[in-house]
Amino acid sequence: MKRIILNVGDIVVSSEPSILETVLGSCVSVCLWDVQLRIGGMNHFMLPQMIDGIKNPAYCGMESTDRLINTILEMGASINNIKAKIFGGGRVIKVYQRFDVGSENVMAAKKLLMKYGIPIISELTGDKHGTKIVFYSATGKVFVKRIKGHEESILRSPSEENLIRGEMRW
Repeated sequence: MKRIILNVGDIVVSSEPSILETVLGSCVSVCLWDVQLRIGGMNHFMLPQMIDGIKNPAYCGMESTDRLINTILEMGASINNIKAKIFGGGRVIKVYQRFDVGSENVMAAKKLLMKYGIPIISELTGDKHGTKIVFYSATGKVFVKRIKGHEESILRSPSEENLIRGEMRW
């Protein structure tokens, strides 16, 4: 079985059995699965919406989740057979006390899933710890491991470091 590790801005959909993995803090991953065709996909985004200076639209929740949904549909999935699971959206980075980017990320994903009529059958969001997600595309099963105590050192990507230093402003 193929194993794929997703980073911020990645979107993967597979019709072959695959293991999709990522680590989340305030970022969010939506896992989609067509129960009939056994096609699964996952994204990883860090901001709820586009802001100036973002080069990759897939870093942003609405764009990333829309691409994920459209990609799984292009592979033959039926909107009526797709189920969703949402993870991440934690409040793990202390600098974001004034703006809860994790909560905003979760709301962005839910808003788009609701627009498409895709039910959310499972959710683990808003934790104060990081989360490792392991998604099996052929079965829709997800295994979750909470990461305690090392959130800030593990979860910061170079893009998140720029946000923390204030180089990109809301």
